[in-house]
Order: sequence, then structure tokens, then C-alpha cells
Amino acid sequence: MPNGCADVEVAGISSPESASEGMVTFVSDAKYADKAKSSAACAVIVKKGSVIPEKPCLETDDPYVGYALVAQLFEDVTPLFGAGIHPQAHIDRSASVDSSASVGPGTVVGPNVKIGANSRVGANCVLEPDVSIGESTRIDSGAVIRYGTVIGSRTVIQSGAVIGSDGFGNARDKDGKFIRIPCFGNVVIGDYVDIGACTTVDRGNIEPTIIGNGVKIDNLVQIAHNVTIGDDSAIAAQAGLSGSVRVGKRAIIAGQAGFVGHIDIGDDSFVGAKAGVSKSVEPGAKVTGYPAREFMVMRRIDAACNHLPDLLKEVRALRADVESLKNNG
Repeated sequence: MPNGCADVEVAGISSPESASEGMVTFVSDAKYADKAKSSAACAVIVKKGSVIPEKPCLETDDPYVGYALVAQLFEDVTPLFGAGIHPQAHIDRSASVDSSASVGPGTVVGPNVKIGANSRVGANCVLEPDVSIGESTRIDSGAVIRYGTVIGSRTVIQSGAVIGSDGFGNARDKDGKFIRIPCFGNVVIGDYVDIGACTTVDRGNIEPTIIGNGVKIDNLVQIAHNVTIGDDSAIAAQAGLSGSVRVGKRAIIAGQAGFVGHIDIGDDSFVGAKAGVSKSVEPGAKVTGYPAREFMVMRRIDAACNHLPDLLKEVRALRADVESLKNNG
């Protein structure tokens, strides 16, 4: 069979294990080539130069990126609750909802809200006054977008997310009582951003909290007031960023990492899972551990810790030998 077939009709995308006729699959690792070869898939996305002779192949520099791009072609973007504004949605008279946008049942759209073309808002969402949403953005059911939040185009905010909640700001008087500090800023979210389920992004105290273009944030992440996250950075689940942390561009933050406030995380840096970051991280650096240290240093520390039981035995034996020498001296 030739490696290029213009008449192949593709109906969807699947893994090699479950691919049926009409499905395209991908091989990101050579060890899966045999599975793709024996599958019913009508075409395979492969790395350039790694064709499977028995299948039409789509060659690319990175098959996983190719898979992501092809998968988007088959994503169902039909409004879950039908086109337009659902009869059970409440839309304030001053709100501006594009005729191509959709709003699900039970959703409240407040005064002066703007919803751009082809955007989809699910059921039981709350869009408070002066919220602005760009084009082709998706707000999933149950999300709360608080007043003054600005959201760009082609962004996804999943269910249970709260955007624009008050920051955790308190002063403490001489008697030890906390005095709440009101937040007068907002949240500004760029284009092509993904924000996961039950993630919270606090509004800024005075200046805005800023989420740059292309940022990907997992579920259950806490972004505190006045945090700035640079373009194309990614944050995994259960990470927590304290107030005024500045994350650079293309940074990667793994799950459950925690950050003290007012530090800089440089461009192209990496922070490992469960890291406790108390100091700024240089651009391009890789840190992990608690407290966070340079990645290879932490690897050596971890390796040394594994030998501590044996070292303790040796130290005890040496102490016994020293005491014996003293007594016999």
C-alpha cells in the first residue's frame, strides 16, 4: 500500500489498541509501531522517516503534536444546551451577547457583560457585572466569573473554576486581630488559555492578576492575588502560587509545588512536583525538593539519604571502636 493516499476518508482519531476502520492513530514511540501496523486504522501519524509500509502515513517532526492538532479537528464544539440563549438563562438587559454565542440554562449574565462571537457558556454559570469574554471561548457549567474579569479568545475555563475571587489579604492590628483588605483589581486572562476544574484565580489588590496567552493550568490550582504568569507556561494540579509571584514565559510547574509570595520564576524554568519554592528561580533553571534546590543537587541529596541507615550503623560502630581504644589506652 502506498504511504500517501488522497482518497482515504478519516472519521476520527484513536489509540492503536482501539482504532477501528476510518480512524487515524499515531505512533509517538517506535515500540508502538507494531500495534499501529496490526490495527484497523486507516492512517498513522508518525515521525519523519519512520513510516509504516502497510499504512498511509502522515509524517511530522513530532507525532504527539500532530496527534494534538488532528484531535482538535474532531472535537465536538456543538453547544451542549443548544444554540443561542436558553429560555431558562437570565441575561441582564445591558449585557451584550453575540448572536452566534450560546448560554445554557440557569446561567446568570450580569450588567454590562460582553460575550463574543461563537463563545459557549454552560449551565448554572455566573458572569458578574462588567465581565468581558472574547470570541470562541468556552465557559463550562458551574463556573463563576466574578465582576470585572477580562477573558480573551479561544480560552477554556472548566467547571467549578472561580475567577476573580478576593485575594487573601489581611492586616493585623496591635491586638492580633485580622483586618480584611478589600481587592480593587481584577483578573485579566489572555487568548488560548486553559483553566482546569475547581481552580481559583484571585483578583489583584490594586493591579490585576494576569494570566498570559497560551497558559495551561490544571485542576485544583490556586493562583493568588497579583500573580503574573507569562505566555505559554503550564501549571499542574494542586500547585499553589502566593501573592505577587511572577512566573516567566514557558515555565513548567509540576503538581503540588508551593511558592512563597513576591518571588520571580524565570523564563523556561522547571519546578518539580511537591517543591517548596522560597527563593526566586533563575531563567532556564530546574529545581525540585523541599526546600527547592537545583535539580541535580537534589538528586544527589536524595541518593545520599538512601544510604543514611548504613552510614548510621557505621558511625555507631566507629564510636564503639573509639570508646574501646579510649578504655584500653
